[in-house]
Amino acid sequence: MHLLCYYYLCGTKKKLNNIPMQILKHPDTFLRQTTQEVEIPLSEENNIILDNMIKIMYQSNGIGLAANQVGYNRRMFVMDTSNKKDSPQVFINPIVTSKNNKKMKDIEGCLSCPGEEVKVSRSISINLEWKCRHGKLQHKTFYYLPCRVVQHEMDHINGKLITDHGPILKRE
Repeated sequence: MHLLCYYYLCGTKKKLNNIPMQILKHPDTFLRQTTQEVEIPLSEENNIILDNMIKIMYQSNGIGLAANQVGYNRRMFVMDTSNKKDSPQVFINPIVTSKNNKKMKDIEGCLSCPGEEVKVSRSISINLEWKCRHGKLQHKTFYYLPCRVVQHEMDHINGKLITDHGPILKRE
């Protein structure tokens, strides 16, 4: 757990519901740590963290956010690639079961690397296994933008950033 969040978790449930999470920015070394498995069934704390992650993702105009980006060393992420931004998905303890060998390059940005863009080569499809909030095992093959976001967030929970994929094309 990131030091910033430790203070808030020592308090009451009321404090936990209102955790003022912040997106950690590169070069914060916490972003480089690999994350820990999440215990199922989810604790109240983890449910609140997920709810707050979804709020922060939307407030930041993001389409994905990993727990370690907001200071929690947990293998979970959220994403929403819908046009209306009203379909958040939660991924707990995700595992890539297979990837397509065919790759495609595209430019990516990252909430933890504001103003930076990198051309990243990613598989065009990916099979993922994960647990939902209710502890049920899920399986799905992702394509297109959701496929790219899943791989991007998997990089995060494995301690990797877009800047590890190549040179920065743009800096604001």
